[in-house]
Amino acid sequence: MVDVGIWEDDCSTSGYSLGISQFVSEVLDFSSQYGSDISISYTAYNITGKPSKFPDYGDFPQAFVMRTYGKWWSESPSRPEPIMMQNCEIPSHDYIDVSFEQKVYPVEVCLYETYNPGSVVRIWAGDGLGKWKLLWEGEPENVLHTSRRFSPVINRIDFMTNLLRVEFNHSQLDYYTELDAIMLVGSQSNFAATPSCNIQSDLCKIATQIKSLNIDFVSDYDETVLRIFSYLDLISLCRCMRVNKEFYRLGSDAMLYTALNLKPYWHKVNSKTLEHLSPRCKYLLKIDLSWCGNYGLITSSQLSSFIEKCGKHLTHLRLDCCKFVDDECIHQIAISCRNLKELSLRNCFKINRSGFECLASITTFQRLDFYRTNIEAEPLVKLLKQNPKLQHINLGSCVSLSSMDTVAQCLGAHNRELISVDFWKSYNLTPLGVKALANCSKLEEVDLGWCLGVSIPGDSMISLANGCRKLRKLFLAALRGINDRDLVPFVENCPNLRQVDLLGVRSITPHLCLRFLETMKNLQLFDLSFCDQIQDDVIQEWRKCFPAVSIKRSSQSDGVPSPFQHY
Repeated sequence: MVDVGIWEDDCSTSGYSLGISQFVSEVLDFSSQYGSDISISYTAYNITGKPSKFPDYGDFPQAFVMRTYGKWWSESPSRPEPIMMQNCEIPSHDYIDVSFEQKVYPVEVCLYETYNPGSVVRIWAGDGLGKWKLLWEGEPENVLHTSRRFSPVINRIDFMTNLLRVEFNHSQLDYYTELDAIMLVGSQSNFAATPSCNIQSDLCKIATQIKSLNIDFVSDYDETVLRIFSYLDLISLCRCMRVNKEFYRLGSDAMLYTALNLKPYWHKVNSKTLEHLSPRCKYLLKIDLSWCGNYGLITSSQLSSFIEKCGKHLTHLRLDCCKFVDDECIHQIAISCRNLKELSLRNCFKINRSGFECLASITTFQRLDFYRTNIEAEPLVKLLKQNPKLQHINLGSCVSLSSMDTVAQCLGAHNRELISVDFWKSYNLTPLGVKALANCSKLEEVDLGWCLGVSIPGDSMISLANGCRKLRKLFLAALRGINDRDLVPFVENCPNLRQVDLLGVRSITPHLCLRFLETMKNLQLFDLSFCDQIQDDVIQEWRKCFPAVSIKRSSQSDGVPSPFQHY
């Protein structure tokens, strides 16, 4: 989709008259999507081509939607503990990589946001070989409920590109954000590139600030300097090490490298980064390499070598969206990381059965995240049986799990310490599996959203409510067969509920919902979108009567079919 012509946004003020306008031709990568890999509704691939809904505003299945919004997921029981938070001035929660037909020097990037805009925080341009330049960065916004053609002023870069990455921060969102399209406008000519930052100037500033502390560089003061260094992000720490030999010596201390978060620096991290860090990671306990190493920057062998050298003490390892992670890496993790408590492999598609099977040799897991991986039931069951202390597991959108009931029964029998379970879009889960979860009495969070096999629950919901009375988060989106009878036990037995998602549960009545609102004193989030028997005016009245509860209600333009119309 390439158009050569006049740019729309007053390009004459920049001295340019002609350019190339393109829409996305292919989605290369993304971190999450509300939709399923076996469907088209709400998937990342809907962002290709020209806008199909803009300038309409509303909830459209034809748009790209991510899985989270607002503060709710960061406040849920399944929230992972932060690692090295000082590295994240504006943290990113999700991203999408898109390509265009023709390489250009970017002059404008336009994002067509059709529902709850404001979560875009960064736009990057890549050369496809691992080189990235930042085009724009900004804070997440709380924007009015209207569609938006977001076109920030971007930096000029010194290479042609047909690859963009857009990063999102959902913290300010009132509800799910939706994107209709992305347009890249560029030129075949290279106009002035944005000057690079003055590293030497930055170094001088840091050195001046630290020297103002009047620290005398003798051994008695090493501890004080190390304490100061421990509060620095990795970029600042590296720059401090270039000030003088003393700073370099202290900045290399292994105690500064026990917990590393490299995710914010995904665009810089490569094999040399791992080689540089290896000698300093003698006591490495936690590392987040999520989003790092793609487009050839890190190979499977290079990560395996790093794990072999530095994985002995590891307790937390996050490799979300690392496309190079394969069976070789997992085998090395199983050999080296015998104390691993957390392993996150979201969107790692190259791991096969043999890789997952070898993980069963580790018996210390407390958290496992296999979202959108190819894990199968048999190796997963072996893994679960070996880890009775497991507390959190995410199996959302794992399409290779042919029998989720078998997995749920294993959890109920062998993993009684379980606190959270995410079965999002596990289409073969049935009431039999849900009933088995009732044995996990410590459960605080259950996500059964879009588990269509549970649509006629029988007495499984009653069992779940009776057995799991500590529940704080209950997501039952799109379970069409759920009715008031199935939900009353939660009202009666689960007083700690804070987040309840009943989106698309079409049979529930206003009377039942009012019981939730009146009974659940800790309730904070209540999603009643697409609940046919509950009218908009009733929602508005409840919002006035229960201001402490964020009651969600999806909105659509007139004439737009509900995603549940044919479900």
